[in-house]
Amino acid sequence: MNKPLFLLLSATIFLSCGRSKESVATDSTAITAVDSAAIRDSLARLTPPKPVVPKDTALDNIARFIAGLPQLDDNHFSKLQSDKNWVKYRTSMDTAWNQMTKRRLTAMADWRQQELAPLINDSLTLFYPFSGPDFLHAYTLYPHTTEYIMAALEPIRELPALDSMNQSQVFSSVEKNYTVLSKNRSQFFDSLGNSLRDVFNKSYFITNHMMKDLRQTKGVLPLFFFFLERTGNEMLGMEFIALDDQGNEKVVDVKQLRQYISPGVKMTFRDTATGAVKTLYYFSIDIGDKGMAKRSDFRAFIGKRQPYNTFVKSASYLMHHPDFKSIKATLLEQSKSIFQDDTGIPYKDIKATRQYDAHLYGEYVRPVSDFKWLDKQPDLDSAFKASAKPLPFSLGYHWSSKKQHYMLFLKK
Repeated sequence: MNKPLFLLLSATIFLSCGRSKESVATDSTAITAVDSAAIRDSLARLTPPKPVVPKDTALDNIARFIAGLPQLDDNHFSKLQSDKNWVKYRTSMDTAWNQMTKRRLTAMADWRQQELAPLINDSLTLFYPFSGPDFLHAYTLYPHTTEYIMAALEPIRELPALDSMNQSQVFSSVEKNYTVLSKNRSQFFDSLGNSLRDVFNKSYFITNHMMKDLRQTKGVLPLFFFFLERTGNEMLGMEFIALDDQGNEKVVDVKQLRQYISPGVKMTFRDTATGAVKTLYYFSIDIGDKGMAKRSDFRAFIGKRQPYNTFVKSASYLMHHPDFKSIKATLLEQSKSIFQDDTGIPYKDIKATRQYDAHLYGEYVRPVSDFKWLDKQPDLDSAFKASAKPLPFSLGYHWSSKKQHYMLFLKK
C-alpha cells in the first residue's frame, strides 16, 4: 500500500476510535435530524397536492340569500337585500338563530367535545336515516365528518328563481310583475320561516307543517342551504344524482329526477374556518321494508360506506314497527356507532346482538302523548336507572319538559 495513504487511514481510524461518546451522540443526532428533514422533503414531493375544489359562486350567493346572510360581493342578490320582506326575514332569523345557539347548540357542542368525540371515530361517514332536512343537529354533533348521508321522504325540487327580476323592477314597486314577484318571495320566506320555527323551538320538523311549507319553498334544498350557511360553511357545488345497481352515482337532470327510484342530491361545501371540503348526500326515498326491498342501489351505496356512524332522532318510533326490519338490520350490521334517542332502534334489539356497549345519558321517560300506543321499554328503563350520565341539552320530542335522553352504542 502507498505509505502516505496508509498513514492517513491509520490516523483517521485512531481519531474516530478515540472520540468521546458525547461527540458521537451529537453527530448521530445531527444525522437523524438531517435524515428526518430529507424524508419529509421527499414525502412532500411524492405526495400529490390536494385538488382545488372550484366554488360555484352563484350557488353560494343564493344559499346566503336564503339563509338571511349578507352577500360577499356585488351580484343579483345584493340588490335584493334592501327588499323589506328579506330585511324582516333576516332580522327574525338572526334573533331565532342566536337564541337557539345560546339555548341548545352551545351546550351540544361542548358536550360533544367532552363526551362523544373521545368515544367515536368521527372521521367515518355519518348516516342519518329518517332525517328530513335536519342537517343542523347532524353537523353540530359530527362537525369533523367529511361525508354525510341523509334519507327521508321529503321531496327534492328545483330551486325557485328568487332573483328572476331585473334591476329596474327591483326599485319600481308600481310595476305589476315586480309586485307579483315580491309577493311570491315574501310567501317563500314566510313558509321557510314557519318550517324553521319548529326546529328553533322544538329541535325537530313537524311532518304535517313541513309538507305544507315545502310546497311553497319547493322542497328541501332551501332548508339545507339555510343550515349549511348558518353553520359556517360555504356552498361549492350541487348535483342531482341517481344510483345504478352497484350503488354508483350518476348526474341527472333535475327535471328527470323523479323518474329514478332513488333520487338524490349531492352538495359539496367547505368549512370556512378549517378549509375542509365536505359532501352531503340527501335521498328522497322510502326506507321501510317495501322501499328497501326495491332499492338495491341505495343498499349498495350505503353498504360501501360501512362501517359508519349512525345518528337517529325524533324518528316517530318507526323502527319499533314490523315494517322497518330491513333498515334496522342494516344499521345493526354496518354501524360502528349508533347515537339515538328511544325513537330509534329498540333497546332489546341492540342488546340481543351482543355486539354493542351502551353509554346512557339523560332521563328516560315514557314516549310523549302523540305515541299513546307505546309505553316505556322495561329493559331500557332499568338500564337508565342503573347507570346514566347527565345530558346538558334538550333535543327531541320531550322539548317541553326537557326530560330528554340519548344512548350511544359502540360496536365491540
